[in-house]
Amino acid sequence: MKFFQNKEVQGLCLCLAMMGLTYALLLMLLILFTGIKLYKTVLIVAILSSILFTLGLNKQVKSRLKQQLADYLPKSYRLSFS
Repeated sequence: MKFFQNKEVQGLCLCLAMMGLTYALLLMLLILFTGIKLYKTVLIVAILSSILFTLGLNKQVKSRLKQQLADYLPKSYRLSFS
């Protein structure tokens, strides 16, 4: 995806992702304190924000994150993860 290799687009994706994750966190606090049932909304916002966050990262950062996650997982899960 050549479009997401542009630094400005990556920055925009990361910014929108962080705003979305913050919004999801605030919604979860609202659910916790009031009991309002917004679970589907929180799930959708969190998923979309995670996708945007992933699109905003460059290849080097993605590979470092995968390596860090692989180091924390037991060896039985490493083969299926990598």
